Amino acid sequence: MIALALRLLRLGGRRAWTSAGLVGAGVAVATTLLAISVGALHGLDERESRTGWRTPAEAATGTDPVALLRLRTDFAAGRPITQVDLVAPVAGATPPPGLPRMPAPGEVWVSPALAELMGTLPAGDLAARYPGPATGLVGDAGLQSPDELVAVIGRPAGDPVLLAKGGSDVVPVAAFDRTGDGVSTADLYRQLTIVAVALVVFPVAGLLGASARLSAARRSERLATLRLLGASTRQVTVVAVAEVTAVATVAAVVGVVLEAVLSPLVALIPLAGSGWFAADVRPGFLPCLAIVVGVALLATASAVGGLRQVVVGPRGVARRQRPQGARGLRLLGVAAALVVLLVVNSALPVVSVDAAGVVFVLVILAMVGAVALIGPLVVRVVGTRMAARARSVPGLLAGRRLLDDPKGAFRPLAGLTLAVFVAGFLAPMTAAVAGVSSVDATTLQVTAPPSEVAGLVQTTRARLAAIGLPATVSTVGDTVAVLPRDPAGLDRARTVLDGLAPGSVAQTEAEARHEDTVLTADLGRGALVVLVATFLVAATATGTAAAARVLDHRHTLRLLTLAGTPLAVLDRARRAETVRPLLVNGAIALVLGLFCASPFVAATAALRPSGLLTLGGVLVAGTALVLAATAASRPLLRSVTAPDQERSR
Repeated sequence: MIALALRLLRLGGRRAWTSAGLVGAGVAVATTLLAISVGALHGLDERESRTGWRTPAEAATGTDPVALLRLRTDFAAGRPITQVDLVAPVAGATPPPGLPRMPAPGEVWVSPALAELMGTLPAGDLAARYPGPATGLVGDAGLQSPDELVAVIGRPAGDPVLLAKGGSDVVPVAAFDRTGDGVSTADLYRQLTIVAVALVVFPVAGLLGASARLSAARRSERLATLRLLGASTRQVTVVAVAEVTAVATVAAVVGVVLEAVLSPLVALIPLAGSGWFAADVRPGFLPCLAIVVGVALLATASAVGGLRQVVVGPRGVARRQRPQGARGLRLLGVAAALVVLLVVNSALPVVSVDAAGVVFVLVILAMVGAVALIGPLVVRVVGTRMAARARSVPGLLAGRRLLDDPKGAFRPLAGLTLAVFVAGFLAPMTAAVAGVSSVDATTLQVTAPPSEVAGLVQTTRARLAAIGLPATVSTVGDTVAVLPRDPAGLDRARTVLDGLAPGSVAQTEAEARHEDTVLTADLGRGALVVLVATFLVAATATGTAAAARVLDHRHTLRLLTLAGTPLAVLDRARRAETVRPLLVNGAIALVLGLFCASPFVAATAALRPSGLLTLGGVLVAGTALVLAATAASRPLLRSVTAPDQERSR
């Protein structure tokens, strides 16, 4: 039967190949997005494996460390520079990744990007801060990304940089191949990425299901004929599923390959302050294999679900009977989802950061399940009201079709309903991110012991006067503040302050909060990417599901046409049965999305201008997508209701 299915696909002609191509294109796009999401997780792991040496495990008390390390963040030209000061008390110690040996005192090893920047900027703006010229380059094995700025400086024993108090601690290193305990920035980004992947995966799964169902719907009459000729349920199922599985598997492989091809462009998207190595965002062989197998299995399951109307039995096929309905028991699932949310919300304060992503995914899964469960029930309620209050033929037809098949009527709406849920989840977060106040980015500050502040002020003024850089020097407690009159002199002033307080690096208030600023920007950018991806996938799934629904009802549509129903009436009925249920389902999904976001940020944040802009954009985009999807399937409606359609078959 598998050979028969593949033969039918191969000999099906241009129409069969076109349909299979459209289904395959949808599956390939969905797989590419899924592979990109998995690639982001892979990239974070690769990053951490290369940069973990900067926060190494500390040597146990009573043991000799292989090195002493102080990690600080400097700035030049508005870009952060990761500065690692090292002293090696153990001769022949294994160096950090990316270095051929431990740096000797006075040596400076820099990343390629920093070497390029040092050659571009005047020496007084950057190079003069280091003990000497660059000794060599830090290899890729020790860098977060190709554009990262890193300086590894060898210090002699007893160097003030490693003895003075400052904003970071001096770590006695046990070994550079072991990362220290504690929560790192990479852990936080990993958990946020897991949540983002979950938000994207569910719309992708909907697109895969819609694509597989379109293939099954297109061949339902052929399969029904086989059933009437005596083919068993198993044989009919194998014929249909084999074709869908073959198309989905090939498309999934294409999607994975396409992700690999696009990886250099994906690597340009900044995260955590820098881009990526292209190899980082390519999942390994086993994850890619799992993606292909998972996509094929999901498409197979969706195809099996779409075959129920042709495997109920020969008499059922002839009468076009199929199980329908949406029962009120679905509300129990919604109640269970709300219980899950409340339980997780109460347990959230004690959840560790490394498990937070999984916990949040459970909440999202519960809410997505609630949206999927309540959707057909809402369609049934809307259909009942439309049929009871119909004042026109399109309204009556739409209401009856919603009542006859609430689950099928919800399928074209599922993707956009889920997109509205995602928007409701992200809107208060993006509003909160946009509401973060700006901080000073023009005044350099350096902290020194109180007894040294007065002398530091005098030295700073003398050095600034020596290079002819006008600036205001003041003190606030144990902090010396320098405000250059010309903002272009900020880096020169920073170089002047370098070394005056060995344990500290001169930074503006904005630079001191650089990680928070980057995280805030990444949250906003990530929310935008997730929203765009969700709506693109939802738009594709909506159009695909709408086409499958037309094919599912083509027999009824032909009978209505033969009975004299104008095509315009059928088209208006089709629009009515999508727009009205979508508005109700969208409102419910929006509330659930806001409710799901409540553990992270107050839902009232969505009422801020940026939140209202997000929600308004969702409403406009959702309405436009529904209208576009219904318009896109109108030629198919005209085709299946044409008088010569039956003869052509």
